[in-house]
Parts: sequence; C-alpha cells; structure tokens
Amino acid sequence: MKFYRALVFAGFTVLLAGITCWAQVASDKNPPATSNPAAEVKPFVIKSTDGKCEITIDTSGAPDLTDWADHKLAPVLAEWYPKLTEMLASPGYTPPDHFSVTIRNGNGVAATGGTRVFANAAWFRHELKREAIGALVHEEVHVVQQYGRGRRNNPNYHRPPGWLVEGIPDYLRWYLYEPQSHGADITSPRAVERAKYNGMYRISANFLNFVVTHYDKGIIQKINAACREGKYTDDLWKQYTGKTLDELNTEWKATLPDKKVGKAA
Repeated sequence: MKFYRALVFAGFTVLLAGITCWAQVASDKNPPATSNPAAEVKPFVIKSTDGKCEITIDTSGAPDLTDWADHKLAPVLAEWYPKLTEMLASPGYTPPDHFSVTIRNGNGVAATGGTRVFANAAWFRHELKREAIGALVHEEVHVVQQYGRGRRNNPNYHRPPGWLVEGIPDYLRWYLYEPQSHGADITSPRAVERAKYNGMYRISANFLNFVVTHYDKGIIQKINAACREGKYTDDLWKQYTGKTLDELNTEWKATLPDKKVGKAA
C-alpha cells in the first residue's frame, strides 16, 4: 500500500511539473498585455512663429502618425498661423491664442468646430506625401475665420454662404500655400461647363483668385471681415469691383480653358 501511494504521489508530481512547464511555455508565447500604446503618446505642443498662438496636436488615436505630425505638420501650422491671421485681419478682431488638432480614425477628411480640428487618420495615412498638410492648412483657416462670433448679441446677423466659408480656405491653400500644385485648376470639359462661383471649395477658390487678380487684391480680407461680422451680402461685390456676382461669374468663366467636346484643347 505504501509503495502504491508513493508511486501515485510520484506520478502526480511529474504531471504537475509538466503542467507547470506547459504553462510557462504558453506564457512565453503569449506575454501579458502591456499598456495601450496610444496612451503613451502625449500631445505635441508648439507655438506659432510669432509666439501668439499655442497649437496642440494629439495623435494618441493614431500613434503611427506621431512622427509626421510633430516634424512635418506642426512646423507648417506654426509658420502659417500668423500669415493667415494677417491675411484675414479685421477691425476689433483678435484671433484665437490656441487651437488643437486631433488625429484619429473617423469619417471624411477633416472638420473644425471653433478652435478644435479633427482629422481622419485613415484618410491622412494615404495622403502624407500629397494633400495631408494642405488639408490641415485649410482647417487652420477655419480656426482664423471664426465667423460665428458676429452672431453674438446681433439680431441682424447674416450667416455667410457656404461657398465663401469653404472657398476662402481653399483659395488661401491652393493659391498662396501651395500654388505649385495647381489643385484648384479647372480643366476638364465637364468641370468647365458646370463651373459657377458658388461651386464650393476649389471651384469657388478659382473664382476668388480671378477676382483678386483682375479687380481687387484686398477683396478676400474685405469679404472675410463682412462674413465674420455677419454683414455679408452679395451687393458687396458690386461695391468692391463695380460688377455684380453674375457679371463676375460670366467674365470668369470666359477665362477658363475651352475644352468643349469636338473642339481642340
């Protein structure tokens, strides 16, 4: 009986040792989870080149974009913020002294609310060498615009039209920040045929560039000031250029490339 018990005990010990050894191997193959890498990425803070604005860039939701954001994006935003505030200056207006850019997976490209910019990491990953930085310069313009401020205690506030809200940032982006890219050129036959001043984004940017070039180099600042104060009306174009919007639109379209079907480009 004692021999039998000793034999059972020895077998149990060997079995236990085997289980322990297997558990150790399993543990080596599947190490315990570490802390979330995203939580280890701290927001990057940089001052605009004039020292008047603090820019915070948060890539904790997209750690793989941290190096790009800190070393490629941040210097451009810091350099262009004072340029944009000067281009869009208006009497009595003080631009924000801080804003944030949060890069994380989401929808669309980017959006701005007040002083908070959100960028879709999924889109930016594919555009790092193309449109990524320019897209956020566009959003930085929205931070400077601050068109909602004119709504405060102003019963006569006129909401700026969407084509100017988006057209002005695209004008500053495509014609001043990265003119070499020709991103707002209108060249395809269908685009030329459908082009209208209120076509939004690049189309409106192209129209604005026409007016700046042919009529008034300071018109963007004037129109922006009116939008910011909620005083914009279409009559301002006649006041500043001597032409109505429709007249300007007709002149502008006549300057676009003639690429009608059946006609040589």
